[in-house]
Amino acid sequence: MGKGRGQLSTKGPSNTALVKTSKPAAEKASKLAKLKAPRTPPDGTNLPAASRTVIPVAAEFLEIGKRIVDTGRGVRVSKTVHEREQVVDEPLNQDELHVERVAINRFIEPSDVPAIRQEEGVTVVPILEEVLVTEKRLLLKEEVRISRVRRQVHQPQRVVLRTEEVSVEHFDDADAPVDASVGSKVN
Repeated sequence: MGKGRGQLSTKGPSNTALVKTSKPAAEKASKLAKLKAPRTPPDGTNLPAASRTVIPVAAEFLEIGKRIVDTGRGVRVSKTVHEREQVVDEPLNQDELHVERVAINRFIEPSDVPAIRQEEGVTVVPILEEVLVTEKRLLLKEEVRISRVRRQVHQPQRVVLRTEEVSVEHFDDADAPVDASVGSKVN
């Protein structure tokens, strides 16, 4: 049996078997023995005390409990940030407008007033002026020609990119390395 409890030993001249138990168990056993032992024999005669044999009956009780034990094992997580510089060179669009003035100086009829128009990617805006003469006429004084030239320019810029690195270190208070997959000490 385990740890001294429930071991049988013989002591004294009567060779009576005794069971070692805890104190509460022994008290319960002696109460049970008193209740179960008959005071008079079944035939009704009183036997002398010397001829009676008393056998104590003992019972064992099991107490189970849980407790929290600090094993001293733990995990240390650290994070490191690394910075690196990288050049970004993406093409950017930039528009420029070229304005050209073309002198026309021609009279036109009121029904022939030109509108703003597009000619081969060039926007033409007519400029009109009323001129006082004996009669009123429209003089197409000039046209403004606007064209668009698109070109790509590169403007390199420096940007900072960050990369995080995480390291996990298992430790034990006894300074023995611990295998992370199983949780046991590694030799």
